[in-house]
Amino acid sequence: MKKSVTLRYFASLAEQTQLTHEQLETELLTYGELYHWLAHRYQFTLPLSQIRVAVNDEFTPMDYPIQPQDRIVFIPPVSGG
Repeated sequence: MKKSVTLRYFASLAEQTQLTHEQLETELLTYGELYHWLAHRYQFTLPLSQIRVAVNDEFTPMDYPIQPQDRIVFIPPVSGG
């Protein structure tokens, strides 16, 4: 079943996608699978192990199932100064 989700990108992921957000239809099952698919699509340089995911404003494990209408943010490590 296809699910419509909203993705937001920050920091290095926004730079690599050249987007701040996008709508996507997906049949993938988990957030980890979605990150791997996006990493291939946009040539992300960060492995999944360095990324956190927030779904509907809550940190969520990568192996949780994607739900229709989710608002997903993949969060790369950010250095401050």
